[in-house]
Amino acid sequence: MKKLLIALSMAFALAPLAWAHEGHDHKVMGTVASIHDNQIEVKGTDGKLSTFVLNDKTKIIHGTAAMKAADMKPGDRVVVTAPGGKEPLVAREIRMGTTAAPKTAAKK
Repeated sequence: MKKLLIALSMAFALAPLAWAHEGHDHKVMGTVASIHDNQIEVKGTDGKLSTFVLNDKTKIIHGTAAMKAADMKPGDRVVVTAPGGKEPLVAREIRMGTTAAPKTAAKK
């Protein structure tokens, strides 16, 4: 029983290292917070900001049509996929939503 507890403790202690291994795709669903020359900042559904580098291999897709980074604007819904393990994260694919995120009503 003691060996089982030790083995489980070790498994839980090493789990974060396995989670961050190279080759694991990162997907962030959210809205475009800002876009600059070769990077995009996305506000995830959890409220966290993530920055991705754009390069000539980044595919930007809206429905079935290919788009360009210049076609994106703040507020657009996106899902960004980037391979993990390396910083900064380089976007492999950006899927744009069909509509912009709803505006929040201003408080009076």
